[in-house]
Amino acid sequence: MNDHLQRASDADQLACRQWLPRVSRTFALSIELLPSSLGEAVRVAYLLCRIVDTIEDEPRMALTDREALFDAFDALVGDGSADAAPFEALVTRLNLGGETADGELCRGAGAVFRCFRALPEDQQRALAPSVAEMSRGMRLYSQRAAEEGQLRIRDLEDLERYCYFVAGTVGELLTALFELSVAVTSEERREALRSRAVSFGLGLQLVNIVKDVATDWQRGDCFVPRALAQAEGIELENLLDADARPAALRVVKAVCQRAWHHLERAREYTLLWPSPQADHVRLFC
Repeated sequence: MNDHLQRASDADQLACRQWLPRVSRTFALSIELLPSSLGEAVRVAYLLCRIVDTIEDEPRMALTDREALFDAFDALVGDGSADAAPFEALVTRLNLGGETADGELCRGAGAVFRCFRALPEDQQRALAPSVAEMSRGMRLYSQRAAEEGQLRIRDLEDLERYCYFVAGTVGELLTALFELSVAVTSEERREALRSRAVSFGLGLQLVNIVKDVATDWQRGDCFVPRALAQAEGIELENLLDADARPAALRVVKAVCQRAWHHLERAREYTLLWPSPQADHVRLFC
């Protein structure tokens, strides 16, 4: 890496600290419970994830433009000497995120990448693969949405695959970072943690999906599996119709049951972190 690209200025670090509560109040509050070095790595990781999430979420963007953004983002994650200026210029030209806090974050992505490259190398190695995997998965679902005219989830297996890319990868990322700061001496416990890391992310994401069913549907998005709706004799397009309410609630309940499965594993995941040495991790979770 070039030295000037690795260094993060005080202004870069301040920008990241100020952006986080504007794009995720929950993460911003939780990160305050972590020691400074670990908290900084989780903050940077979350902001990187938020940037790629903004690329996926941008409405009415041509697939070629979206893929150009994915390409530029992936290059920055994979090449420690890559300059962020072309990505920032592309974000500005395409008006990614508009005048929102997410748009401001993307236009200033260079600060996030400089903070990323200033992290200890073991932290960079821990988080980069998961961020790259998130980007790969979001690209796949963006391509499918472009081909089909809209993103629709086919069945519960497809829902979990989608949730893995957008949130399960975060569970893996956090686990890799936590393991660098917490000594887990038992191999059995380490494997138990790793086997539940994806559920930690999936449980939280499924809660978001259930909570936002109506608001997502009203803006044209729907993450409820089509197969569940059809099994109840309704189509996703009629999910909020008054006469479909009993069937729609049964559909949502089925997603809730899957969420509870992962939330129970998330609870186990949290308690597997040893106390007292990992109490900060438990509190974060």
